[in-house]
Formats: sequence, C-alpha cells, structure tokens
Amino acid sequence: MEYDFNILYYINMYKTWWKTIVKLMVIAMFFTAMFSLLIPTNYISTVTIISADSVNASSISSVGKLLGISGFNMTTSSNDVIIAILKSRRMAKDIATFLEYNKQPKFKYSILPYSIISGLIINIKGRDPVYTEKIANFAVQNLDKINSELNITPNKPMVKVLDQAVYGVRESKQIFKKVSVAAILAFLIMSSYIFLADYLKKIKLNNP
Repeated sequence: MEYDFNILYYINMYKTWWKTIVKLMVIAMFFTAMFSLLIPTNYISTVTIISADSVNASSISSVGKLLGISGFNMTTSSNDVIIAILKSRRMAKDIATFLEYNKQPKFKYSILPYSIISGLIINIKGRDPVYTEKIANFAVQNLDKINSELNITPNKPMVKVLDQAVYGVRESKQIFKKVSVAAILAFLIMSSYIFLADYLKKIKLNNP
C-alpha cells in the first residue's frame, strides 16, 4: 500500500477531533492538579558539612599537581565514605531509636546527600518540618559515633558543620509543571489514537 503524506489531510483531522482532544487535555490537567494538591506536603531541612580531611586532601592534591600526577584527589573518596554511612542500616537504626525516644516512631523520611567541593549537602525530606531539622542535625552528630565504633577514620570529628539544619522548608509541588506534562501526554495519546484509527481504516478500505 502506497503512502502519500498530505499535511492538509492531517490538519483537517485535527479540525475534526479538536474538541475531543481539548476535553481530554482539560480532564488530564484537572485530575493532575487535584492529585498534586491532595498529596501531603513534604518539607526539606538542609545541613552543609565539610569533610575533616578536606584541607589535607587539598594539600595532597596540590602536591600531586606539582609532581605531575593528575586526578589525585582524596575529597571525593571521603565524601563517598560519609554518604555510605548516611545510607547505612546502622544509621537508619540509630535514627529509628532517636525517633522512638522523641515519640515519633512512624515518621517517614528520606536522606538525600550530594557532594560539593570539599564537603556534602545533606537534605532530609519528610512530612514534619520539625523532625526533618532534628534528623538532619542528629545524622551529622551520629557520624562521629559510628566513626568511633568502626574506627573508619582517625579524624575527630569526622566532619565539620558549615551550615546547621533549620526548620524544614516546604517542598514545591510543581503543579504547573505537572499539569503541563499531563496536557502534553494527553495530546500525544489522543494524536496517536487518531492516527492509528485512520491507518487501520485505510488498511480495511484497501483490503476488503
């Protein structure tokens, strides 16, 4: 079966179906907005820490450059160790004990650390802005406890706090972005349906 592309033909198809497409887009946008509004709000508390060995690592890195050794940097490995501890079951168990002590045994949270130069930014996400702050500061203090128990590094303290966590900040629900994506997806789905239906119709006409 030969296929001749005709832009006017497809424009006319959209002219025929535009009301249905718009209705579907509006419905998708409405339910996406309602769902986003009904989802409980998350709060984020952030603590910024500097690796205790970052100064030494920077010095070693400088020596490495003088010797012509590229990529000689220990800060990255130090950050990886700290992130591993923050994500460990040992840390989760200590935080659970801390929450039970503060009568918050069912508080759900997420630890989201990411590296910066010579340190880490640690985000704690949860539904209670008071406890996101408390967990963020506790997790940093607990690094020294775990470090002492396992003797991971001789540095005492393991990290230095640059910016302490404060009362959780409301996380944006990005409703406009989600509604826009829903509208685009609805348009694409409806367009695919129209083109597929038209294609199958042509096949049926050409093969009676």
